[in-house]
Amino acid sequence: MKLHKTTSIVIQGMLMLGLLGACQNEDALIPQSGSVPTEDQNAKTTAELKLVKDGNTTLQYITAGRFTGKLSKVSETAYYTNYSYDDGTGDLWITSKRYAKSTNSLVKEIKYHISNNRCIKSIDVTNGRTSEFKYNETGRLDEINESGGGPSQKHVFKYDYISAMSAERLSDITSSSPTGDFKRVNFFYTVGSQPSKQDKYYLNPELTGLDKYLSIFGKFSDAVVQRAQVTPLPYSNQSKPFYQYYYGFDYNGYASSITKEYYPLGYGYSAGKQTNYSLLSYSTQWMGL
Repeated sequence: MKLHKTTSIVIQGMLMLGLLGACQNEDALIPQSGSVPTEDQNAKTTAELKLVKDGNTTLQYITAGRFTGKLSKVSETAYYTNYSYDDGTGDLWITSKRYAKSTNSLVKEIKYHISNNRCIKSIDVTNGRTSEFKYNETGRLDEINESGGGPSQKHVFKYDYISAMSAERLSDITSSSPTGDFKRVNFFYTVGSQPSKQDKYYLNPELTGLDKYLSIFGKFSDAVVQRAQVTPLPYSNQSKPFYQYYYGFDYNGYASSITKEYYPLGYGYSAGKQTNYSLLSYSTQWMGL
C-alpha cells in the first residue's frame, strides 16, 4: 500500500521528535530546585526542604546513599557535632559526637538506638549514663528513665488534647529522682487572646533535654511554644525561670525568625533578662557529604 505524501511527512516528523526526546532524557534525570525527590534512595537529591541555618548555627545533611537527607553536621559558634548512622544490626544506631572548635577535642558522645523511627534508648558514652524511652499509644514520648553515672532520674511527659485542632500538645515535663520530684517545666502555646501558631517545620522544643535537630523522639505539638516556665520542686517561693518566644513567619508559613526572652528570676522580673534573636533559613540545595 502506498502512503500519501502528507502522511509520510507526519510520520517522519514524529520519529524525529521521538529521537530528540530520547536525547533529552538524560537531562530530565538531573533534579532541579524544588523538584520531587526520586524514589531511588541511593540517588543524590537535594529537593527536600531543609533547615540550613538557625541563628549562628549551620546544619548539613547527607546528600547520597540510603541515609540521604539525614543530619550529618551541626556547627555552632564554639562547637560542632558530627552524626553517623549504622543499620547493620537491623535497627538504626545514630552516633552523635560533639567537638570543641578551638581544640577539636571530643566533649560529648551519645549513641541513639532507633526502632520503628523512634529512639528507644540512648547511651551517653562520655558519662556512662543510659536513658530508656517509652511512648504512649499515639506515639508521643511518655517517659524517659535515666540510670548509671549517678542517681537515677525519671522524666514524665504530659499532653493536653486540643479538640478544636484534633491535636495533642506537650503541657509539662516532671523530673524526679529517688528522693522525689525536683523540677517541672510547663509549656504554653497561646499568649492572652493571641491564637496558637502552626509549627510547619518541627524541631524538638527547648527545655526537653533532647537534641534539638534529631527528629527521633516523636512530635510534641502541632504548634510552636510561645512560653515556658521552670518550677523547682518542692516549691517554696524559689525563682521560676521564664521563657518568652516571638516568631516571624515567611509567606509559606515557616518560622523565619525567633526572638527569645529569658527571665532568670521569673515572669515579671526584668533583672538579669537576656534576649536572643535568630534568623532561620531553609533550602532545597542543602550542603553536606
